[in-house]
Amino acid sequence: MCDGAGSGTMVGASIIPVGDPNVAVGKLPSQSSTFEEKGESRKAIDGSLANDYTNGDCTLTEKDFEPWWMVDLISAFQVFAVVITNRGDCCESRIKGAEILIGDLPQKGGTMNPRCATINSMGRGETMSFNCAGMQGQYVTITVPGRYEYLTVCEVQVLARPWLHIVHDGGRSSVRDSNTDSGLQGRVLNFPNESKGNFVIISPMQPLNLMAFSLCMRIAVEYLDEHKIILFSYQSQSDELRILREAMGHFGLHMGGRSVGFALPDISPLGSHICVTWESAFGLTAFWVNGKSSVRKVYNRGHILQSGGTAMIGRDQGAQNMSDKQKPRFVGEITDLYMWDYVLKSFDIQKVFQAHEFPRGNIFDWKILSYKIRGNVMVLPKG
Repeated sequence: MCDGAGSGTMVGASIIPVGDPNVAVGKLPSQSSTFEEKGESRKAIDGSLANDYTNGDCTLTEKDFEPWWMVDLISAFQVFAVVITNRGDCCESRIKGAEILIGDLPQKGGTMNPRCATINSMGRGETMSFNCAGMQGQYVTITVPGRYEYLTVCEVQVLARPWLHIVHDGGRSSVRDSNTDSGLQGRVLNFPNESKGNFVIISPMQPLNLMAFSLCMRIAVEYLDEHKIILFSYQSQSDELRILREAMGHFGLHMGGRSVGFALPDISPLGSHICVTWESAFGLTAFWVNGKSSVRKVYNRGHILQSGGTAMIGRDQGAQNMSDKQKPRFVGEITDLYMWDYVLKSFDIQKVFQAHEFPRGNIFDWKILSYKIRGNVMVLPKG
């Protein structure tokens, strides 16, 4: 562990910004390993600036290569500052060179996300604020890159505002930057060429902790034949939901490590409307093409789709055994993507297909969707 002990005195603390709330308390922490129960990950978001590890105030990992600590904020936030309290009873230099990362990718403890700041040094028991200038993301990570080290933090405050929040009139507002927008009513997302860098991250209105869902979208694709085409991709640390056109006339639903296939009329280059429904109690699953249902199949009965992941259009986050070149991509246009946390009735799916009045999507709703574009994806008016 460490040598020596100290008083835990706060040293040289910088001024903590005010005005934005600490959104980390009570969220979902994790870390690369845990040295002992006393150093579990939740100690960093308990709301206390106490900094004596021996009293159980702080986290502590094993001596890992590139150790990390991460908090899942449940939904996306615009982060203005991350405030860290260093260990006060000893070992203050362990945090030297640590990086603060913020983004939407939970894989590998969030260590693939963009960097907010590097911690050059902190005093024993010091609390220091790092300006993140409104970076957006669901995951905040502290990691020590490039070496074997113990990682210990006594408190991590994330001062942020919701990236997407519901307002009283039932509408929706978002914080925007040059890569962020809100609402796609009357528009399509156009993917002009095949590239792993062309994708769109979409933000759910509530966590995907689901025992049922309906997901619908309109698609038109350029390449068919035997191409695999990714229609929707969701990936958390422990779960997945992927919908693919596997081959000519064959579609697949992948969730929780299991797959089910359907033989259906193929996608038309002129446009098709696709819906997928599933519920956990009986496992009843169906694909709908242009308002017509497939035979229902029993699939993943009793499963609960896990929250805390990232949803994307145009990129397959699964298929881990495939090379980047082999992974399914998307070339074409997507519009009118909606998702509900229940199975729609058949007459409601007909209304969605016919673009008549239907229930507002309570997970994704195209008219008020918040999204982030990566790579060469264009927002165009409907033709």
